[in-house]
Amino acid sequence: MTRRYDLQVHTDASPCSSTPPERVAAAAVEAGLNGIAVTDHDTLANVAAVRDAAPADLEVIAGVEVTTTEGHLLALDVTEAPPRADPLTVIDRIHEQGGVAVLSHPFDALRQCYETDLEALADAVDGVEAVNSRCVRRRFNERAASFAAAHDLPATGGSDAHFPMEVGRAYTRVEGTGSLADAVHEGRVRPGGRGRYLSGHVATKLHQFRTASGRAVGALTSGRFP
Repeated sequence: MTRRYDLQVHTDASPCSSTPPERVAAAAVEAGLNGIAVTDHDTLANVAAVRDAAPADLEVIAGVEVTTTEGHLLALDVTEAPPRADPLTVIDRIHEQGGVAVLSHPFDALRQCYETDLEALADAVDGVEAVNSRCVRRRFNERAASFAAAHDLPATGGSDAHFPMEVGRAYTRVEGTGSLADAVHEGRVRPGGRGRYLSGHVATKLHQFRTASGRAVGALTSGRFP
């Protein structure tokens, strides 16, 4: 039995996304996924809303993309958002909840990435995101895959979707039955899909520009500007 999970999906609870929970659920169904991890930046705010909107056969995993002092960390199957801190502390907080810690686009030099204490990270983390569809340069994902292989770590995939059309572009194949956490710990996961999705970054920048412009206009019309 093989299942497909997109293990990094954002909703409009992230400042860089405009996708409401119901559209995330619908996009996952359209992509033919068995499950998704809702991984908004430093919050679990929309996990329940995505679950409410999802059909019964779509598993919705509570996740967070945690901002650490270096790169980002995916906290999967958690009940509260870990605090922003150094990577090893964040991993400890994830494990204290019984969650799964996965390095998120760890070597993407165009975003936050990991540069120090790599051996300590390899010893502490549960997996490495080896296919992230928003890594615009092939070598970023290739280095992540090599790092996972060199340290005998499970490799996962996630679209890093910020918009509905991105959901499922990259994913994780889960072999066998049981929970996703068990599959990661037992090494029954494989990354799939593709990276180098430049237009997703362009759409994000446009969304951020429109959001900032809207706030500026609102402040001006309300008289909050000096």
